[in-house]
Amino acid sequence: MKNIKTFEDFVSTSVNEEQEGRMYKQKLQEILKNATEIDSMLKGNEDLEAWVQDKITIANHNMDAILSYMKGTKEKPEVTQSKPLFSQDN
Repeated sequence: MKNIKTFEDFVSTSVNEEQEGRMYKQKLQEILKNATEIDSMLKGNEDLEAWVQDKITIANHNMDAILSYMKGTKEKPEVTQSKPLFSQDN
């Protein structure tokens, strides 16, 4: 095994590359578990707080973007820049 002295050495090692795929598979399993648990906690027509709705919407958008990329469309999701509500020009 390669002697790793710096973080940059670690990032560039094949050992890290082998572990990376496994780590992300575990993260996806956690997402699936959490989503299933949240889904089971919700009643059919239960209202959620606005911040929870936002988090679910963002998570869904992010997962859709990843899925589209992985399926080969290779389109990066559109990033919108928020504009300030007030500017000094007003």
